[in-house]
Amino acid sequence: MTSVFTRREFLKRSVQIAPGLVLLSSLPSVLKGKTLSGAPAYVDRACYTMGTVVTLSAYGERYSHVNQAITKAFQEIQRIDNLMSLYKPESRLSLINHNAGKAPVRVERDLINIIVSAKHYYAVTRGEFDITIEPLMKLWGFRKEQPTLDHVPSDKELQSRLDAVGFNNIVVDEREQSVGLINPHSQLDLGGIAVGYSVDRAISILKNEGITSAFLNHSGDAFALGAPENTEGWEIGIPNPHQPNEMMASYIIHDQAVSTSGSYEKYVTVNAERFGHILNPQTGKPGKSMQSATVFAPTSLEADALSTGLFCMDVTVAQQIVSGLPHMTLVVL
Repeated sequence: MTSVFTRREFLKRSVQIAPGLVLLSSLPSVLKGKTLSGAPAYVDRACYTMGTVVTLSAYGERYSHVNQAITKAFQEIQRIDNLMSLYKPESRLSLINHNAGKAPVRVERDLINIIVSAKHYYAVTRGEFDITIEPLMKLWGFRKEQPTLDHVPSDKELQSRLDAVGFNNIVVDEREQSVGLINPHSQLDLGGIAVGYSVDRAISILKNEGITSAFLNHSGDAFALGAPENTEGWEIGIPNPHQPNEMMASYIIHDQAVSTSGSYEKYVTVNAERFGHILNPQTGKPGKSMQSATVFAPTSLEADALSTGLFCMDVTVAQQIVSGLPHMTLVVL
């Protein structure tokens, strides 16, 4: 039986269910279904940007103030998408890719910051987190409107793309504030870090607006700001990678970021075999050592980059890397 939701119902439900993570409870039980005098104003909203649904739940003194803060947060995420989208020809990232092998492109400070951060996590993950992965993403069919593949790429095909992959192909001039690609076949894909960056920026705006309790979920990259009144934090669930509608684990978090990367949401199928979209930049092939990698970290950028970069690694090695990083935890399912 097919259920039909109104737009309002869809937006309300999408706050609770979004890719990668599930917000199990956004309202304290005492407030559910009730309007209490003196209770904090509660707003939950969703918007579509960066190719996915972004959901935000927040508390404040007045509904109008919380609503306005959420609008500003969503606008910031959209601004970053306009800069860093692969799918918008006018974005600065698209301009960098278009000029690969030709000339560097002057860019906004946001792009310099994110590429410098990406280089750091390239080193931390021993080359597994690599924003020059785009030639491989195209080879595996993940840039089609509906990801499809008619054959598994051969070693020769993979090698032809691997020559364009690697941070040695990126030139960042911080003084001139420009970014260039040496190899004409190189392409940048910021999908494994731009989402986390946008979450951090949105949370910063909420804080500046005086919001002290909010939960933002952007396609599996989330940040829990403070906690709902009379609770210890925001309760989240991590989906079972084999049955995404089932929760494998739940956590209560506050003032913390969490990011889940999994191969179960986007994949191509060849001869009944699934190949996930998180690719190993050193082999060119999809990672298979994990089904789901969740990282808890102080910022969403850190959690996003690490959950992506560690996904293709041996589990023991990934755990060793995270154990050496302050205030971070890796959960593998």
